[in-house]
Amino acid sequence: MSVRTIQPIAAIRHRHPREWLLIEVARLDRRTTTPVTGRLVAHAKRPERLERQAARTKGLVYLVFGSDTLPKGYAAAF
Repeated sequence: MSVRTIQPIAAIRHRHPREWLLIEVARLDRRTTTPVTGRLVAHAKRPERLERQAARTKGLVYLVFGSDTLPKGYAAAF
């Protein structure tokens, strides 16, 4: 499957567990403002490796970890 194909966010995360994902958002859930579909731009073991690419990506981007549990040393803020 092409990296540039629009796919459900859940499918992208499932395919890349334990990696950080940079996703260009294609569709948001308007009620919750949660990204629903997107295009995988890049993936890496460390989020720092995606920073430059995130800055160059046009449109809304979403940086997310592929698994539900974050690696040791990282925290989530809402």
